[in-house]
Amino acid sequence: MQNKIKIIGLIVFLIVLLQSSNQAFGQVSVNVKMDTNMLLIGDQTNITLEATFPDSLNVNMPIFSDTIIDKLEILNISDIDTINENNIIKITQEYLVTSFDSGWYAIPPINFAVNFPTANRTDTLQSAPLYFGVITMALDTANPNAIADIKAPIGAPVTFKEVLPFAGIGLGVLLLALLLYILYIKYIKKEPVFIKKVKPKEPAHIIAYRDLDKLQKEKLWQKGLVKEFYSRLTEVIRVYIENRFEILAMESTTDEIIDAFKTNSDIDKELKDSLFDTLVRADFVKFAKASPLSDENEQSFNFAYKFVEKTKPVEILRDEDEKETDKTETDKTDKK
Repeated sequence: MQNKIKIIGLIVFLIVLLQSSNQAFGQVSVNVKMDTNMLLIGDQTNITLEATFPDSLNVNMPIFSDTIIDKLEILNISDIDTINENNIIKITQEYLVTSFDSGWYAIPPINFAVNFPTANRTDTLQSAPLYFGVITMALDTANPNAIADIKAPIGAPVTFKEVLPFAGIGLGVLLLALLLYILYIKYIKKEPVFIKKVKPKEPAHIIAYRDLDKLQKEKLWQKGLVKEFYSRLTEVIRVYIENRFEILAMESTTDEIIDAFKTNSDIDKELKDSLFDTLVRADFVKFAKASPLSDENEQSFNFAYKFVEKTKPVEILRDEDEKETDKTETDKTDKK
């Protein structure tokens, strides 16, 4: 009889304990919010995780390291802020995030672990899902000068005295490296140290026309390979500039190429501006993942042909053509 009373008392105790746990669980709330649901590509925003619960419970924040989801990178994680008022605890933690891929994304429900010390058990409480979009910068396609390069950073003033020690060390290292390179080439590889630059066997415009024809047949941007198309197109333009004008275009930035053309009076301003626009548009596609319109892709390709056509050297008549011309003029004179 006494054993039955003990069993009944234990059951009653467990029921009361379970009800108390459920009542306490109902007082727990979790929330995940984002400062904005529309993010410009590369911009930063905060995601805040909150949990409110009685001080008789413990709630553990979820842990993230590099990303929250695949397209949402974490830049910084704040410390957990705790507030206790009237036996109610509120904990908050912020994540500074960014995204470099445009599109619409969803953050699925996030799990918060709720510990019941008196019941010696742990439950999970989920937040509501979040939805956000990442957009790219809109371009004014009607204005060919709307695309602008990134402004250079403003340099702080530096005195000559501050620079001199670093300049001396750098110069010494460069001279030592140059000496070692010369010794290696001359005595180990047994090759000439200074090699004269060999000009292409074919004229620059012939090479450019052939490469442009090949690129047109491959139809890269029509197949959705826009980045590959602009990489190939700018390579053709840069190789042509290097062979035609002896400018190190393959090793130069867009600004450096345009600066090199400023002193060239044989090329009109309109052609220089169009060259700058085409190279900048390609930089946006390759490095900022921009998506030009089909008309802009065709315009860039047509400009490459136009640039080669307008800047190729004037062809000299062949000897046979000159002889034929002289013969024609002589025949006309005889008939008179």
